[in-house]
Amino acid sequence: MARTMNGAMNQELGRIAGVQHHAWKVRNSTGQKSIFDKPLEFNQWLLRGMNFYYERDGTEFETVCPGLMRVIPKNGKPFLRTLDDFKREHEEYKANYYL
Repeated sequence: MARTMNGAMNQELGRIAGVQHHAWKVRNSTGQKSIFDKPLEFNQWLLRGMNFYYERDGTEFETVCPGLMRVIPKNGKPFLRTLDDFKREHEEYKANYYL
């Protein structure tokens, strides 16, 4: 038990740091550290990107035909994206973060 307020605060901060290190496996780094140690598959990457980066800003998506999508930003000019564009970005994502 800590005798002073600073001692109690340091004790609690140390406990919090220990819990975080345990969750991050900093002290014992055997095994996989997180789900992000390997790149996401294309479908997961595309859905996560659409949901997180675009839809939170009010962007809408419209399928024009198979392999072609119209992206309609909330405050901007609509543009077309092909499936090959997304696949090329996925390859860049893998090359920049995991190779």
